[in-house]
Parts: sequence; C-alpha cells; structure tokens
Amino acid sequence: MKSKHKKLIPLFILLGIGVAFLVGWAVQLLWNATITPIFSSTPITYWQGIMLLLLFKILFNSNYNVHKEHHKKIHHAHPEFIHRHLKGNKEEEDVSSETC
Repeated sequence: MKSKHKKLIPLFILLGIGVAFLVGWAVQLLWNATITPIFSSTPITYWQGIMLLLLFKILFNSNYNVHKEHHKKIHHAHPEFIHRHLKGNKEEEDVSSETC
C-alpha cells in the first residue's frame, strides 16, 4: 500500500507545478485583457503575472479562522446576553402590539 503512494508523489508534484504555471498564465491573460486596455498600459509578461499572483496572495490572504476567533473573543458580547436581549425585545414587541 505504501509503495502505491510513493509512486503517486512525483505525479502530484508535476501536477502542482502544472497548475502553478496554468494559474500564472491565467493571471497574465486576464490582466492583459482587462487592465491594459483600461489604463493604456503595457502588457505584462508571464513572470510578472506570477509576481502579481504572489503579491495578491500576500496582501489579501487572510487566515479567516484566526481572525474569526479573535473577533469573537474581543468584539462580541457573550451569546447569553444576546439571547436575553432578543427575548426581551420580543416581549416588548408583544406588549406594544397589544396596546395599539
């Protein structure tokens, strides 16, 4: 069983390299098709497309789970308070609808 997996490792490495080249080509193609005509700039090369992809990955990649947990701990009230608050508003709405 392990020898089967060892045979697949080079295939996955080649597949990963192929996907990286394909994504770089797609970035170059999309950039040249959209940004170049809009801003009258020069077309970018394949390697500039790869660098753009890397730059965007660094700038816009967020580890969502880490930020989500931090946001929950720091910025949000406890769920019990929210549930009590919502129940309190429902009771107030029921009372106000009866009086009208």
